[in-house]
Amino acid sequence: MKNLDSVFAAYLIGWAIFFGYYLTVGRRVSALREDVERLKSALKSGR
Repeated sequence: MKNLDSVFAAYLIGWAIFFGYYLTVGRRVSALREDVERLKSALKSGR
């Protein structure tokens, strides 16, 4: 049973790392989209 606990802990840690990475990538993509929209509006306004 000790090995099963270790496997379960490793599984949980792996998923936690995956979701943490997923969230950081999502934030970066969101920031990039905002920058693109800001640049588009700046180009349309003639800056």
